[in-house]
Amino acid sequence: MITKFSWRRAVAVPAVLTLALGGALLSVTAAQAAPASLVISTPEAGATTTSRTVVVSGTVAAGATVDVYKGTDDSGTRADRINTGNSTTWSTTLTYADTDAVNQSVYVTGLYGGSGFSDPQARAFVLPAVTPAETFSVTTPEVAQQLASRTVTFSGTGISGSTVNVLGTDGNRLPGTGAVAVVAGQWSLVYTYPETVDRNQSVRVTQVTGGAGTGDTPVAFVLPQGQTLDVVTPAEGTTTATRTVTFSGTGTSGSTVNVLDTDGNRLPGTGAVAVVDGQWSLDYTYPDDATVAQTVNVTQITGGAGSGDVTRSFSLPAVVVPPTAVVLDAPVITSPTQGQVVVGDQVTFEGTGTPGSNILLAVVPTDQLDELEAAENGRAAAAAVPADPADPIVVDAAGNWTVTLALTPNDYTAAAVSFLLDADGLPVLDAAGQPIVSDPSADVAFSLIAAVVPAGTPATPIATPTGLAFTGSEGTEAAIGIGAAVLLLGSTLMVLARRRAKLATSDVAGE
Repeated sequence: MITKFSWRRAVAVPAVLTLALGGALLSVTAAQAAPASLVISTPEAGATTTSRTVVVSGTVAAGATVDVYKGTDDSGTRADRINTGNSTTWSTTLTYADTDAVNQSVYVTGLYGGSGFSDPQARAFVLPAVTPAETFSVTTPEVAQQLASRTVTFSGTGISGSTVNVLGTDGNRLPGTGAVAVVAGQWSLVYTYPETVDRNQSVRVTQVTGGAGTGDTPVAFVLPQGQTLDVVTPAEGTTTATRTVTFSGTGTSGSTVNVLDTDGNRLPGTGAVAVVDGQWSLDYTYPDDATVAQTVNVTQITGGAGSGDVTRSFSLPAVVVPPTAVVLDAPVITSPTQGQVVVGDQVTFEGTGTPGSNILLAVVPTDQLDELEAAENGRAAAAAVPADPADPIVVDAAGNWTVTLALTPNDYTAAAVSFLLDADGLPVLDAAGQPIVSDPSADVAFSLIAAVVPAGTPATPIATPTGLAFTGSEGTEAAIGIGAAVLLLGSTLMVLARRRAKLATSDVAGE
């Protein structure tokens, strides 16, 4: 028996395969996605989790297998597969690194009844931002940093609530410092190194937390050169005894010191002087034509770097020229003024004169001028004994002088003359061997009255000068003798007496 086969062109048929096996028909349909009743309970959509360890959980049809992916679909690596068995709940825990972005999603799908879920879901949520861990560090100064100041700020980060210590090479805290607290993860300490310590410095910075060490960092750095220069002579604002000036002071041994003029050049003929055993000195003679007022800039160099810079102003004595060429201006008493009434027990005299000269001031009770005039005319009069000379009255570089005297209430007349002292403190003499003295100033008459003292206040005794109030250069009495001092003073008083007599005669004639 011949069986015939008929071939026909293939046509599309439904996805159902029917087989005839043993007279029975079997039909198989292609697999379809199955509904698994999937629900994602945590994390909530769009919510921010409490940590970067996230619990992903929910419910599903019993017997389902749940697959969880990080991301918005199942294209990546599966994070976990959960076989629920007879349970309808599922759960897994995912951990995200500190470097992962805060915006995250999970994708949940799986198998149910041999088919994939017909209801897979994606869930978006937010991770908490990462707070940097508090760690110990030293931010300033940096290792090997060349600092611009010897006042150093040590700072950095640490564990809040801890304390930080900055230790010197001896293992102790830097002098005068203590432990500093770490607040909000930050700490800071300021310390000034002495000018004399070495430029190369190192410290250990330690942190203590709860009684235990939690940090130890060494830091080495370089300070700027210390300013160790000091100028001892001449003192600021003083007048030197001669025009040969000794500049001296202290500094860093091995350094060199320069004394510069206002143009920034070394004083003529001088060079750099060495600092030996911490001391330095330089002598310089100013020429006669140099001005009385002088200013120098003293600098120190240590190891090629500047280590000191001091400006010093002082005055030279007036040039002593041959007696025939010396002319001193008559001084002027500017205070008190003519006819002024001064209240109290002291009078401050001020005036002008030739810079560098000395002032001899006579203050005489006005009623004693008549006695002085009588003495000049040969009549007997009590001898006037000057008080001891006080501190020198030297006219400064600006041409000003001042002195304060204690006096009792009275009417007074004052006058002053100028004179010169040489380098040895002796008066400069003229060709006749007499002290060179200026013309006397115009006399100034004034009154001193006692201040009003409240009732019951004890009186304070006032030292009353014997005879005439007198002051001049300290040592004048010893240098020229009391007789010469009286001579100088007497010539001034005689002028006052003559002026008073002439005024009295003029008044009478005018009447």
